[in-house]
Amino acid sequence: MTISIRRLVATGALLLVGVTAVARAQGTETVTTVPFAFTAGETKLPQDRYRISPIPGQNSVFMIRGERHGVVLMSRIDRLNVREPAPSLTFHRYGEQYFLREVQLGDGRILHLTPSRAESEYVAAQAAAKSTVVVASNSSK
Repeated sequence: MTISIRRLVATGALLLVGVTAVARAQGTETVTTVPFAFTAGETKLPQDRYRISPIPGQNSVFMIRGERHGVVLMSRIDRLNVREPAPSLTFHRYGEQYFLREVQLGDGRILHLTPSRAESEYVAAQAAAKSTVVVASNSSK
């Protein structure tokens, strides 16, 4: 059973490397420094420099990965921003908690994330007011 788990992990790692290489080749990878810890989907991520890459062939799936952490997220394409296709991340902030809600890619696609269970539970338990925080991309690669 241990060998099967190792094979599964090795296969997943190779797949991740392949997806990353294809995204870079397509020129759609975005690099952004997020100056605070945040939650993306159900995953807590630390303050870090992140690479955001759409998954080839999947319009509404993207990967966000930092130096040590990462997550693959599903979203829906909310709209297309052809006027200002500047890459950015949009967060909902409640007190000191940040939740990733939207990703704008360099090609103008805006990927909208529905509220995660973690965000819904936090909002239900806290009386903190919501604000919106946008982090612009450092560069598009």
